[in-house]
Parts: sequence; C-alpha cells; structure tokens
Amino acid sequence: GPDIIFFWVARMIMAGYRFQHNKPFSNVFFTSIIRDKIGRKMSKSLGNSPDPLDLIANYGADGLRFGLMRIAPTGTDVRFDENQISEGRNFANKLYNATRFRLMQGDARGGTAPHYSSVHISIISKLKQLHADVEKALADYEFNALIQTLYQFFWNEYCDRFLEAVKGDLKDGADPATRAATLTTMDTVLRHYLALLHPVMPHITEELWASLGFAEGNGGLPLMRTPLPSAENLLAGLDESRITLANTQAAALYETANKARNLKAEYDLSNNKNVSFILKTPHDVPQDILSRLAILANAKSVIRDAAYSSPKGTPAALTPLGELFLPLEGLIDVEAEKERLGRELDKIAREIAKSAAKLGNAGFVERAPAEVVNQEKARLADWEAKQSQLKGMLDSLS
Repeated sequence: GPDIIFFWVARMIMAGYRFQHNKPFSNVFFTSIIRDKIGRKMSKSLGNSPDPLDLIANYGADGLRFGLMRIAPTGTDVRFDENQISEGRNFANKLYNATRFRLMQGDARGGTAPHYSSVHISIISKLKQLHADVEKALADYEFNALIQTLYQFFWNEYCDRFLEAVKGDLKDGADPATRAATLTTMDTVLRHYLALLHPVMPHITEELWASLGFAEGNGGLPLMRTPLPSAENLLAGLDESRITLANTQAAALYETANKARNLKAEYDLSNNKNVSFILKTPHDVPQDILSRLAILANAKSVIRDAAYSSPKGTPAALTPLGELFLPLEGLIDVEAEKERLGRELDKIAREIAKSAAKLGNAGFVERAPAEVVNQEKARLADWEAKQSQLKGMLDSLS
C-alpha cells in the first residue's frame, strides 16, 4: 500500500544498492487500501476489520481473492462490502456448474468430423481476443480490468449466450457432427479459460482441470506447472472473411433473441413455450440460426416469411436479422390484457403526478440536495418512458 512505501520499498531499494550494487527492481505496484464502508482504515482498535479466515470459510479463498480484485480499480481505495465478496463465490459456483454440465455430456471423440457453425467459430474468436485482453491487462498491472474481462467472457459470452444457444446440439437425436463440434468447442474454451483464470483462482481451476481430464492428456502435469496454451492455433485454417461472417451472424442471433424475449415479457408470455415468431426479411437466414433463435427465445419455432402481412396490433421488433413479429392469436385474452394495461397505466399516472408535484414544489427543489433532485427527475423520466411504452401496447390491441 502507498502508506508504507518509504518504510518498505525505499529500504529495499537502498539495501539493493548497498548489497547488490544495483537497483533490485524496476516496478512497484501500489495496491488499493481496503477501507470499511464509511471510508475508515481497518484496524483492530476500531474493530472494523473482518477476519480473513472467516471470509474464506464463508466464500472460499478463491471467492475472496476474486471478489476483492474485482472491486479494486488501480489507484483507488476500496470500501469493503461483503456483498461484493459473495460475487466471487457466485462466480466460482458458475464455473463449477458449467464444468459439471460439460462432464455430463460424455466424450467428445466419436469418430465424427465436427461441423462448426457460426456460434462455435464466434466463441473461439472471442476466446482468442480474451488471450490478448488478458495479456494487456497483466502487462499494464490492471488487475481490476483483468477480472472484469475474465468475468464478462465466461458469464456473459460463454454461459449466457453460447451454452444456451447450443443446448439443442446435445439432445438425443441431434446431428452427430454438430454435437462433436459443440463438445470440442466447449473443451477448447474450458482448457484455455481455466489456464487464463488460474493465477486469480488457483484452487478451483486446478480441481476442474483434473476433473476434465486435461492433466491426464498433459503427461499428468497439474495446471500450475502447465505452460499457458497458445492462442495462435485457435481458428487455424479459417480465413478472415469466414470468421467475420460468423461473428456477425452470432451477434445478430443474440441481439434478436434478446428482442424476442422482450416481446414475450411485454405480454407476460415469458414462460410460454408455445409461442411462434415470424421473421420477415428478404435475406436468406440459415436454418441453424433460426433453430438456435427459437431455443434462445424459448419459443416453439421461428419461421422466416419474406411476404408476411401482419394483422393490425401484432407486436413487432426491428432486429439485425429482419423484422420480428409475435402473433398473439390464441396466446392471450385481448380484453383481459387491455384491462391489465389500463390498471398499470392508472398506477403510472399516479406516480407521475406525485413526482411532478415534488419537482414543481420550489421549496423541495431549492432545499433538497442536488443528488436527491436529480434522482427524482430520473424517476419521473423512467415513469414517463414506461407510460409511453404501455400506451403503445394498448393501442396495438385496439
């Protein structure tokens, strides 16, 4: 920490010149000082310092390390919050569950030549970029950025997107070549990712490395003695145009899936698997993309129809793949939905009136702290946006 630079680092420098006749090191990293919630330095006399062993017992050593590094930007003191440490434990659970899901699928080797689709190529492309991002973060001593990069890739790109998109590849009766591609891709991602994460979470990564059989295929070497896998051979043999196309198609798939789920949520159909979407576009869309879109949207099907003429009031969203329609016939009671929206609009109108009255009160605006006034303005804007959205939905049902 910067508070002991003279007492520790300066003495090491002087001792290095005295006994080695040379400077002992070239770089000094200033760690963040961990303070309590109100900004005080932790000390035994204040009694505001948690026992690290208790934290390790609750969240694991890896969870504690990950959680602390995630909230420690370079050059800024950290206000300790145990809820942030629980995020480290949650991430460890996510990593464990994703690995267990892979182990449940069996061996990837089955004599079938893998058939890689856009989602496979895209996640490997992102894995290759992850190598570069991790290398840069380490070179720049940006450990907080390192953690955020590792977290975002695994939680968002790999688990929330890729694994959800490929679940259909692992069902009974799925195409063997596609299944082989999915399992091989999962193994590639996990092999590289565990190695990249190892310096941050050494215990769980070592255990999962052995569980997945990676140590056996590496002469029995544990992960801590295994050289970092090279990213150079990732996507070897694929030209840049194919990789670019795969990334574009995968990004379009995931964005369209988000909009499809939003359409379902607007009409309380989030858990309804009997929904069918219509994708209106003059462009060809691979069946692989349409099938994965249905899985991600938790829908019965997604049908491409370039000549689709939507009935009045059909909910729609403009997506990278084309215009997406959600036919509501047989899915909702229109009159009941109108009543529900009417009740919601009445509630919102009351909230808007309450907020507007506050902001119209000169005494409140002049005496309240600026952050409270700004918070009220943001609240009013949110209610007005929600009102506009619900009015549009109500009009579409008329």
